[in-house]
Amino acid sequence: MAPLLTEWIASACGDKLLVLGRGGRFQAETADYPASILFYVNPNAPGAEKVEFTQLQGIMRQAGHRFRSVQGREELAVALKTARFDIILADFDDAYRLEKMIQASSSQPLLLPWVYQETKADAPRARLALKQAREHYRFALSAPFKVGNFLSTIDRTMEMKSQQAKARAKASSTKTALLQ
Repeated sequence: MAPLLTEWIASACGDKLLVLGRGGRFQAETADYPASILFYVNPNAPGAEKVEFTQLQGIMRQAGHRFRSVQGREELAVALKTARFDIILADFDDAYRLEKMIQASSSQPLLLPWVYQETKADAPRARLALKQAREHYRFALSAPFKVGNFLSTIDRTMEMKSQQAKARAKASSTKTALLQ
């Protein structure tokens, strides 16, 4: 069952990333691959002080995901050291600067970038950035997010992470068998 969607965009700055329904109840199915997700906010980005994740947290919880947000590299570093995450969501503009920190995390989270299109005039730049993000990271999100697309991209990213873990385990067991 897909969530109800319309044209209304949430009023809080962070929630503007989501396209939400007018008074409709979100009845998203539970995720096939429940994830622990960390959303990184660059405090130097315009409007960062107004970011709010109230609706996004509810949608993520309903789908079976754990969701947390941090502001700034220091909070990100602490979160990566003290908790396990499957996916880190970050603006594509920040993604390259965060890669090494994220890759060094013991939980090996995947970086899932998003590209924000603020206006129609911004569409060509956003399309190009989204193409580049998908070329580099395989999956990327276009914001404002449509709830169904957002959740399905999270699931596809988690499926890829699961396949990578299985491949690493198989390679490790093969290597161990060859050494015996």
